Amino acid sequence: MSSRYSRPQIWLHWISAAIIIWSTLSGFYVALFNHDLQCEIWIGFLNVSLTTIYIPLFMLRIWFAWRHGKPADSLLSHKEDKLAAVGHMLLYSNIALVLITGVMMMEKPINVFGFFELPHPVNDNRITSIFHTVHIISCISLGLLIIGHILAVVKHQLKGKPLLRRMSW
Repeated sequence: MSSRYSRPQIWLHWISAAIIIWSTLSGFYVALFNHDLQCEIWIGFLNVSLTTIYIPLFMLRIWFAWRHGKPADSLLSHKEDKLAAVGHMLLYSNIALVLITGVMMMEKPINVFGFFELPHPVNDNRITSIFHTVHIISCISLGLLIIGHILAVVKHQLKGKPLLRRMSW
C-alpha cells in the first residue's frame, strides 16, 4: 500500500475543498453582511451552479474513498485514527445533507451556469421552507467541521505527523 492517497482521491479532495470553502464563505457573507442585490444574485447563481456540478464529484469521491481506502502508513495512534474516521464520517454525512437540502429547498428550476436547467423537486413552499432551515443549520455545522478538520491537520503537522503530505500532489 502507498503512503499517499490515490491520485483521483487527491484531485477530488482539493476540488471538494475549493468548492466547499468558497460556497461556505460566500454563503455566510451573503447571509451575514450588507451587500448589494447584484452581489447576492451572482453568488447565489455561482454557488447553485458549482454545488450542483459538485454532487456527482462528491459521489465519485465517496466511491474512491471506499474503493481505494486510506494510506497504509501509521502516522496516527489507534485512538487518533478512530477519531479521524469519525470526523471524516461526520464531514461526509454533513456534506451530503447540505447538498440534498440545497436541492430540495429550491423553489425554481436549478440553472447550471446557463448551460442547462434541472427541475426543482418540490412544489410546496412549506416543505421547501423546512429544507431551507435544515440547509442553514447543516451549513453552519459543516463550517464548524471544516474548521475542526483544518485545525486537526495543523495540529498533527506541528507535532511532526505530516498528514498533509499524504494528500499532496
